[in-house]
Amino acid sequence: MSISASAAPAPQASFPVRRMDFSFADSQKYWWNGNPFMTQFMNNLSSLFPYGEKFFVDSVRGVREQIKDPQLQKDISAFIGQEAMHSKEHATYNEYAQNHGIDLHRLELRIKVLLEWVTRCTSKKQRLAATCALEHFTASMAEQLLQREDLTTQINDEKMYKLWLWHAIEENEHKSVAYDAYQAIGGGYWVRILSMALSTLVFIGVLVWFQLGLLRKDGQLFNAKSWGYGLKTLFGPRNGYITGLLGPYLQYYKPGFHPAQQNTQQLEQRWRRRLGFNG
Repeated sequence: MSISASAAPAPQASFPVRRMDFSFADSQKYWWNGNPFMTQFMNNLSSLFPYGEKFFVDSVRGVREQIKDPQLQKDISAFIGQEAMHSKEHATYNEYAQNHGIDLHRLELRIKVLLEWVTRCTSKKQRLAATCALEHFTASMAEQLLQREDLTTQINDEKMYKLWLWHAIEENEHKSVAYDAYQAIGGGYWVRILSMALSTLVFIGVLVWFQLGLLRKDGQLFNAKSWGYGLKTLFGPRNGYITGLLGPYLQYYKPGFHPAQQNTQQLEQRWRRRLGFNG
């Protein structure tokens, strides 16, 4: 007598891909509490995403055939879907920028050229290690934003508010995927931390370069009041946005580090409810 065993249920992705369709045609120019410096800082970050997210997707996709775990394969599919949507919506962000004479397209093309050079000069494993490092940056910055009501209440535009908080939720939902893929293909500690050190230097250099350029073209380079507000918001010793990233950043250099050690599930759930997401 033959006994037919029921097949095990196929794994489901650990997080959903949400289809978004923003329009920023009516967004005010200085939507971060009316402040030029902080608004341009967020514009600066947005300019990194269209080609930056594509680089992340390509890095993970490039090693996908080496990964056997069906659950990780499902999560990679969802990661690709989320990152593709982020890239799309931050490209749409240019609608707002163009309306206010802010040239983010030029900055995006600079990122494209930089990442094309990185792709030519590195191996698949090295690009995935760089993706792990930059994903840790974005997840840590996103977690800060989700935790800090004193920051989110300064976003005066409803569409910008939803864009940045939706993006922040998803950066934490998928923060382990690239890292798990890196471990699955035998990625080691020294390549990982060297990639973080190099990525940090490049990331800071690009942010400073782009920030000065955005402020100069906006006629705000010598606006001392705006600079004072922005620098306090970012680097205040007690509650600066960037200051608060130092602890999570240093955690990455521990040999036993894993992104999931920073448990943000309850934080994500609270913001999913607040933004009206079902899943």
